[in-house]
Amino acid sequence: QGLDIEAIKKEIREQILQKLKTSKTEEKPEKPKRKLSEKQLAALAAGREKNPRMKAKREREAKEKAEKEKAESVEKKE
Repeated sequence: QGLDIEAIKKEIREQILQKLKTSKTEEKPEKPKRKLSEKQLAALAAGREKNPRMKAKREREAKEKAEKEKAESVEKKE
């Protein structure tokens, strides 16, 4: 009887997996991304330049990069 239960469990698992696979394929296809004009892209870029969070992020990344380079140059000297 123990074997029958295991076989039934395995069969159920396989059926569930198969149903999951078929449901994934039935989902609607992904929409293509909208293509932006040059003007729209320029406006987005300008908006990012003005965005204080983006400015702070860029400054922070530049600072971290400078510190990393400084640490590497100190290690090379030693």
